[in-house]
Amino acid sequence: MRVRLLEEGDTDAVRDIIKQHHSTTVFRDQAFSDWKLNEHFHAILSHPPRMVCPVAVLEGKPVGVAWAVADSYMLTDGPLFVTVHVIAVDLTVSAVRRAKVFLALVAAIRQWAATLNASHSFIHVTTGSNVKATDRLMKAAGAEFVGGAYVVKAT
Repeated sequence: MRVRLLEEGDTDAVRDIIKQHHSTTVFRDQAFSDWKLNEHFHAILSHPPRMVCPVAVLEGKPVGVAWAVADSYMLTDGPLFVTVHVIAVDLTVSAVRRAKVFLALVAAIRQWAATLNASHSFIHVTTGSNVKATDRLMKAAGAEFVGGAYVVKAT
């Protein structure tokens, strides 16, 4: 397996992985938007300096993807920090392979963050499923738990 940046030819396979991921999130009852994902692909493929989209590839096929952006903290003039919006792994591969893909994508984000001299990388977990397994993976990646994500539905 290797990790590289998203390429135009990856978009169909990555779309499938993102759709799998979407079906596991707290947003799964909302219709998936191909149009919105296409807009994200367009932005990512323009290679803005503070956005990255690493793709894990196995046997020539994408098996995982992440998307992250860098910005400064809203209350300081300090260094950049990274916000990871998604890490999605192909759910059709084995659990062990999924874990390795996940960890490789986290490592790629960390490496990119280091090139920006970013102080922190925040990885938002919004699936609401397999929380304990995700926690184990995050700890294996060297992450520190600093709080939780809470969802309050509109009434």
